[in-house]
Amino acid sequence: MNLINIVRQVVKSTDEVNYLNKYTLVIIAFVIWVSFFDRYSLITQFKLSRNVDKLEERKADYEKQLEEAIVERQTINRDIEKYGREKYYFHKPDEQIILIK
Repeated sequence: MNLINIVRQVVKSTDEVNYLNKYTLVIIAFVIWVSFFDRYSLITQFKLSRNVDKLEERKADYEKQLEEAIVERQTINRDIEKYGREKYYFHKPDEQIILIK
C-alpha cells in the first residue's frame, strides 16, 4: 500500500508529466511481468531457443551418423565376406593372414 501512495504522490506532484497515468503504469507493470515473472518470460524463451539450437545440432549429427550407417550396411549386404575379412580380419581355417600397414 505504501508503494501505491508513493506512486500517486509522484503522479500528482508533477504537472509537466501528463503521460504518467494509471494506464501507463499498468502497461509498464504488464511489460515487466511478462518479461521476467511470467511462465513464458523472455529469459525462459531465450533458454528454450538455445536448447532448440543444441537439439538441432545433435539431430544433424545423428542424421550424418545414420547416413554413414546406411552406406556401411549397403557395403555389408553387397559382399559380406569381403567386409568381414577387411574389417574384422576373418579367415578360413587353412589360410594365413599377413597384415601390411
